[in-house]
Amino acid sequence: MKEAEQFLKRAEQSQGFPVMLLQVAVAKAPPQARIAGTVYLKNFVKKNWRIDDDGKNKIHPNDRNQLKTNITEIMLRSGEKEKAQLGECIHLICKEDFPAKWQNFLPDIVKRLHTKDPSTMYCILEVLANVVERYRYENKSETLWREIKFVNDTFIAPLLKTLQFLCGIIGESQNNKQQLTAIFKCLNQVCQIFFSLSSQDILAFVQDNMENFMKPFLGLIGFQSPLLNPSDEDEPGLLESTQAGVCDIVRLYTDKYEDDFNEWVPKFVQTVWDMLTRTNEKGRFDQLVPKAIRFLTSVVEKEWHKKLFGNEKAIKTFAEKVIIPQLKLRESDLELFEYNGLEYVRRDMEGSDVDTRRRTTVDFVRGLCKFFEQQVTAIMKGYIEILLKEYQSNPQKNWISKDVAMYIVMALAIRGSTRTRGATQINPFVKVMDFFQSQVLPELKNKQGNPVLKADCLKFIASFRTQLNADACRTLIPLIAPYLGHKNFVVHTYAAASIEKLLSVKDNGTPRMGKAQLQPFIKPLLQELFRMFQHDESKENEYGMKAIMRICAVGEDALIPCAEFVINQIKTTLHAVAQNPRNPKFNHFLFETLACLITNVCKVNTAAVEKFEASLFPPFQTMLQMETCQEFGPYVFQILSQLLEKHTKMTKPYVSIFPALLHPRMWANKGNIPAMIRLLVAYLRVDPSVVGQKLEGLLGIFQKLIANKREDHHGMALISAIVERMPTQAWGRHAPTFLQMMFQRLMNSRTQKFVCNFISFSAFFCHKHGPDVYIQMVDQVQKGIFANLLAKVVVPNVQKVEGKVERKSCAIGMIDLLCKSKAMMSGPYPQIWPQLLTAIINLFELPETRTYEADDDIMDMSQRGFKTVYARLVFAPEIKYDPLGDVPNVKAYLAKSLEGLSRQMPKQFGGVIKQKLSPDHQKALLGYMQASGATLH
Repeated sequence: MKEAEQFLKRAEQSQGFPVMLLQVAVAKAPPQARIAGTVYLKNFVKKNWRIDDDGKNKIHPNDRNQLKTNITEIMLRSGEKEKAQLGECIHLICKEDFPAKWQNFLPDIVKRLHTKDPSTMYCILEVLANVVERYRYENKSETLWREIKFVNDTFIAPLLKTLQFLCGIIGESQNNKQQLTAIFKCLNQVCQIFFSLSSQDILAFVQDNMENFMKPFLGLIGFQSPLLNPSDEDEPGLLESTQAGVCDIVRLYTDKYEDDFNEWVPKFVQTVWDMLTRTNEKGRFDQLVPKAIRFLTSVVEKEWHKKLFGNEKAIKTFAEKVIIPQLKLRESDLELFEYNGLEYVRRDMEGSDVDTRRRTTVDFVRGLCKFFEQQVTAIMKGYIEILLKEYQSNPQKNWISKDVAMYIVMALAIRGSTRTRGATQINPFVKVMDFFQSQVLPELKNKQGNPVLKADCLKFIASFRTQLNADACRTLIPLIAPYLGHKNFVVHTYAAASIEKLLSVKDNGTPRMGKAQLQPFIKPLLQELFRMFQHDESKENEYGMKAIMRICAVGEDALIPCAEFVINQIKTTLHAVAQNPRNPKFNHFLFETLACLITNVCKVNTAAVEKFEASLFPPFQTMLQMETCQEFGPYVFQILSQLLEKHTKMTKPYVSIFPALLHPRMWANKGNIPAMIRLLVAYLRVDPSVVGQKLEGLLGIFQKLIANKREDHHGMALISAIVERMPTQAWGRHAPTFLQMMFQRLMNSRTQKFVCNFISFSAFFCHKHGPDVYIQMVDQVQKGIFANLLAKVVVPNVQKVEGKVERKSCAIGMIDLLCKSKAMMSGPYPQIWPQLLTAIINLFELPETRTYEADDDIMDMSQRGFKTVYARLVFAPEIKYDPLGDVPNVKAYLAKSLEGLSRQMPKQFGGVIKQKLSPDHQKALLGYMQASGATLH
């Protein structure tokens, strides 16, 4: 087997290899061989089709052309399993080449759509659906719009014909299950394509053919056939998926294209309503019902359509037919609550983006309240009273009635909410605190009762946390704490979440419940929360760990008596999760807790740094050597940086681990790079002599980083720290080499980000070591190159440098170059001198603008998966170091520097400034001179 794999690896380098793999799909060979060949081709394309940043092409141009020429035809001739793999191949190629490098793809595949074979039609439609899906979420741009216009001009008319053809043959296929299934597979793809093509803007062709499109869609919503019922009642069938797709379309058109779609809204409201009344609680409708309700919500929120909903009869009908039935927990929901609590929480928790029946129904109630708040509230209060009476008549049997009542209250009461603050705007016709006192508090005080209701009450507290004052919080904490030990996952998770949410509430930036109020509860809360991780389902409960993090953040130095307990618990938890990390969010909050503890404890007791190091170094070293927890690397290096930055002298533990930091294996994981650069810079600032012995290793790291467009800024940060902290004799002989690397990047693959980093480096060098030293070193690489760089790279881009400290450093370095360089007074430089002065003034007078993308290394927690990525620890912030803190006023520095230069060379610069600078720039400069009391001689 290994020999075969090695043979294929070698064959990948040969021209013709991917073309040969493509032919395997239709070769006279065993089915397993054909499938294996297409899978290998798909993976080959996925790995090699994109041309690297350095321009390296891993596939011969002839092979690329042959693949694109033949793949569609071969896909259509191949078997079903081979079709799926080749379709994915086409999608991967289109992501890179379509439309600019594969303009004949769309005309060719659309031409093949003129077929009456549903199997062939489905294959083509599926490929096209994958290709255009990205139009749903890409940012608007001229390039994107040109591409969409090209696709629409080529394809939208054939798409309409396909829709009409398929809907036209439904009638003759009513009794043919196989044919009907094939038709609806195609129609499902048509809906997906139409939605994607409409996502950015409405198409002129659609405007002209609105009726031709909408009539078939309306018919699909109303269509019924037992032949399309799924074999598994818990999974959506083709009909439900297609109707859900239509609901997405009409919701999009209601939201974005109201003028064009307005006359169709009442027809779709009635048809969707009729369809909803035919659904039941089975899982097959779990996708369709939320999408249908989302459409109705979009309609009810529109001023134009108030008349459809604004009467008592309509509201009562919605309450009885939609709201109450869809809010009731079903058997499947209760099974989730009991046996898959994690999934229940994921669907139900505040801020979740999962569409469920309950969530969409709550949003529908809030939509109804937009224009009819008082009327809807009055009617729904009646239903709430009925439900609560049902519960009180038999709490054990009718607990679900109170569950529904609580959800109706939450739906009615919340006008607006945010993820960070919960409910921020409250319906004045709902007495939230009265309900809290009469229904929530008694339920929590009673330790008996249904666990679903306990979870509801805890969620109620989390949702309305902003409405609860500090006294209420102090009352609630001891009430909630026992539920942290509840055996049900949902209950103890919601308990942790509610505590975290209560502690997160701030008034004018200050926690509503501060450390003094929290102090009596810190120890018992921490004990219960860490005990929670002993539950089988909660070993990596992110809500529990986030609550611990929040307690540490709010408790500050009040946590010191518990610090040793927390550290030991964290070490135990780290040891457990390092064997097989499963929850990236749990891991993140775990390390945030550690960083927060270090910050708060060491702020009061600086000697505690060494205690933290003694406790953490052994487990950290073990984890860095483990293959199972490589994603911990970025966190470990941030914590090490945080600790080292608190030192003024280097200690033995850091000296002992330094050689390992230069090992290539550490740098192979890209997520490690930002944190490791921070750590190396900390080494250089605390004691550069430790680094000096391995300088060539650092320069090797710089060379690797600077070659990559995404990581070059980390390389520039490293070389800047070397130049700043190490003596010139240590790195001077290497200067021509690393400068040459920078110039090659500027010449071969320049980006705005790199240009700005290069300017910042050059400016800092000029201030630190003198501008003439820098000019001399640069011209050693190539004679006269500095003048060219100054005129064509530095001056035009100085204003584009980003960051307060960076712009200050840049200004000071450029002022030194302007005023303290003998070289600037002769040769080609006098012509550049006024341009540089103008650029410096622009740096002061023009606003900072974003000229390049944000750091790709920083990822929102919701984007994190099971791979090594860098997520910055909020509680271990990198200290923003100002290497030029000795210059408090940069404008005054310019004025005084010009005064000093003119004193050395009197009557030479006043005329240049008047002749070469614009009136606005002269006025600004005069203001700096007057403010600092400086004059030109």
